[in-house]
Amino acid sequence: MIKQKRFLIPVIIIYVLVIIVMILTAITPAFDFEVSFRLTSGGAVTYTIGNTIEIWAEPITLVPMCFIFAMAVVYAVRTKYKNKLPQVLGAVVLIGGTVLSYQVVERLVKYYDKLEDITKPWIVKEGPFVSSQWWVKALCAAGGVLIMFLFIFLASKISQDVLKKAHRVFVFCVVSLLLELAIIELLKTVFGRMRFREWLQNPTNVYDFPWYRINGKPVSDAFKSFPSGHTANGFLLMPMTFMFDAFGKEKAGRIARIIHLCWMVFLMSSRIMAGAHFLSDVCGGLFVSLTIVTVTGAILFKDGKISKE
Repeated sequence: MIKQKRFLIPVIIIYVLVIIVMILTAITPAFDFEVSFRLTSGGAVTYTIGNTIEIWAEPITLVPMCFIFAMAVVYAVRTKYKNKLPQVLGAVVLIGGTVLSYQVVERLVKYYDKLEDITKPWIVKEGPFVSSQWWVKALCAAGGVLIMFLFIFLASKISQDVLKKAHRVFVFCVVSLLLELAIIELLKTVFGRMRFREWLQNPTNVYDFPWYRINGKPVSDAFKSFPSGHTANGFLLMPMTFMFDAFGKEKAGRIARIIHLCWMVFLMSSRIMAGAHFLSDVCGGLFVSLTIVTVTGAILFKDGKISKE
């Protein structure tokens, strides 16, 4: 699949553009700061359209991914093998999907917190963090569990033959997401870069915080700028578009991927507009996910087929 020109050419183009930006921002950090400054209009601490897109960026990606996890669980449970490996893997995916759905609910609450007075009774200050009370987090966890089991109930209505056609896409999505979450968190911890809105409040020499500099373990989320997790998560809608291809709807799949790439431009711009990231951060997040999706896809679909009976 990945060897076909209609997939390979766009991948190469995106890689070239991302690498050019990463090199340019490394050589001239001032360019990185200038682009970020212009997109935020010098502000980033006020409510903008960037904040609006930011609020919905992750749920748009993660909610359908939760449903993919649910379908993978149902397929694994129904699969008959001599050993219990499919069921064990299904249990692992179930746990992962439940944590993911909790994250969706919890982050929506967190984004709502940003728009409200932090003196509200469900908000608590934790050092440099503004978080939710423990009982709010418990409610979010309950909501995440309910969402996941609702998705499993819906997925159980799908026949095993239909699920079998798309089971490679399930693996594609689950593996890509788990790798992306682990790698992005590791990189954020290693680089510990100050976010753009934090820099605006305490301006320093722009060359003090280039994206490639290792700053050490971040003391708070304000120092987890590189690479952009929202951008990396957003690109993981790409593996889900191959569900169309698994059912012979290749034209619909191509259209979905084009729409997704257009949406990625808005998503990446919104992260800068909201003051959460620099230009290099969003390009770094895109580079990580693009690499994971490309390598995982090349391995899973090396026979050139999306669906395998």
